[in-house]
Amino acid sequence: MAEIRKLDQTGLKTGQALTILLLLIGFVLDSWVLVAFVAIAQLFGALALPFAPYKLIYQNIVKPTGIVKPNPQPDNPEPHRFAMLLGAIFNGLGTIALLAGAPIVGWALVWMVIALANLNFWLNFCAGCWMYYQFNRLGVPGFDRAPIQE
Repeated sequence: MAEIRKLDQTGLKTGQALTILLLLIGFVLDSWVLVAFVAIAQLFGALALPFAPYKLIYQNIVKPTGIVKPNPQPDNPEPHRFAMLLGAIFNGLGTIALLAGAPIVGWALVWMVIALANLNFWLNFCAGCWMYYQFNRLGVPGFDRAPIQE
């Protein structure tokens, strides 16, 4: 029997909350810098880098305060990293559009990420994870993790 992998859902929720908060502040302040920061934070998270900003914030600030408790659940990290990569791409393209003088396109891309992060935060539906598992079901190379069956 394969080992059941666990993922701290509170860490994921922290990243979703930070994404929503920072992108909303970026929108209100009309700041491409905040959008670019979120894109980089998501990219570093997608690459599972040890210095990924959201990971560091969760491990060194949020978790030690005890405000939230770790919630390890059976889960695969790969679909969540794929979802973060999609967010990074959308926010990266949004940043480019904002810098290129196309604010409607830029903010539309950012608002898609805000909407999907809210969907995940409030309703526990990860659209990027769903896409990952569909690619897995179709046998697309690189999408080798199937949903965990408990």
